[in-house]
Amino acid sequence: MKKYWFRFISALETEFQYRANLFAWMVVGAIGPIIMVFVWLAVLKQQPSVGGYGRSDIILYYLLTTVSWYIVGGEFARPIGTAIRSGDISKSLLQPYSVILGKAVWEQAWKLLSLILSLPVCALILYLTRNTLIFTFNMETLPFLVVSLIGGAVIFGLIQAIIGILAFWITEIWPITEMNEMLLQLLGGMLAPITLLPSAVQTVSQYLPFRYIFFEPVAIALGKQQYTLGVIIKQVIFIGLLYGVYKVIWRAGLRKYE
Repeated sequence: MKKYWFRFISALETEFQYRANLFAWMVVGAIGPIIMVFVWLAVLKQQPSVGGYGRSDIILYYLLTTVSWYIVGGEFARPIGTAIRSGDISKSLLQPYSVILGKAVWEQAWKLLSLILSLPVCALILYLTRNTLIFTFNMETLPFLVVSLIGGAVIFGLIQAIIGILAFWITEIWPITEMNEMLLQLLGGMLAPITLLPSAVQTVSQYLPFRYIFFEPVAIALGKQQYTLGVIIKQVIFIGLLYGVYKVIWRAGLRKYE
């Protein structure tokens, strides 16, 4: 574990050299959720709730989704693909740690700093909407929430790893990363709560891993998911399937590279 810790510290030191970039990305990342919050608040002026989500629920949903992205999400498929395409993967294979885990750990540095920078924006939204917010949390669901966040992070990481490894066969993986981002927005609940989408979309999302990355952990936090154990079981199933795919294509990719 020490080798990964040292890599994380090294990444933090590197990210501190690009503080302006971090701030710019924080502003860009905050614009979308802020716009969505106020759009939905305008819609809810005409009715008390939509699909079981009231004004307070909508505000908290987008805030929690934004914060959870910095905890669970990220994007390290492109660095993996770039390393494979450029040949830098050769140096990484000689390092005393997993290539994929090394990239994932390196990414945690800017995610942590971005999360810290995003907290003032979240605090401002909470302050501006303080008269609307009503939030109660059942402490009995806390263990399920923590486990679901970990499960979502593992699912997300495996998907990113699989996409990155495809660079062994595909020259440019950016179309796949863009498609993955689109699916996360729609089926992962980042664009809107999945329960507000058409029933056909909701049904499809049940059989894909994207909703179990962001939507389900946030739903547990908001008390919108009664079957928390069922969510965790499905996360475990998807982790097993994705891990199997990851191991197969990683070994096949290395053989092709050699």
